[in-house]
Amino acid sequence: MKIEKLLERKYSPSLVGFLQAAGVLIYCGLVAVFFFYMATSAVAGQPSIFGLFLMLILLVFSAAVTGSLVFGYPAYLTLVKHSPKEALTILSYTLLYSLIIITLSIIIILAFA
Repeated sequence: MKIEKLLERKYSPSLVGFLQAAGVLIYCGLVAVFFFYMATSAVAGQPSIFGLFLMLILLVFSAAVTGSLVFGYPAYLTLVKHSPKEALTILSYTLLYSLIIITLSIIIILAFA
């Protein structure tokens, strides 16, 4: 299916917000697994210039990925489709679902600590 046809479909703002928040959750989970692996591997130890460089590049990459996941579609709706109300609704749902995920994560961590 072409991307234009996919973008022309009408999806519930709540569903789009949930999917965007889920995308951020999955990405953050993958980065956490990477950090865990790096901390437990033989590579861990005294930070080198390469390690610091890798962390900064990962920070910039992560900001771009999560920024695209959260703000990409709302920016498209605002700039291309001229629908700022729908864009703000989707952004609000994304932030709400992200807050729910954060709250549930804290509750789970505290329950098992």
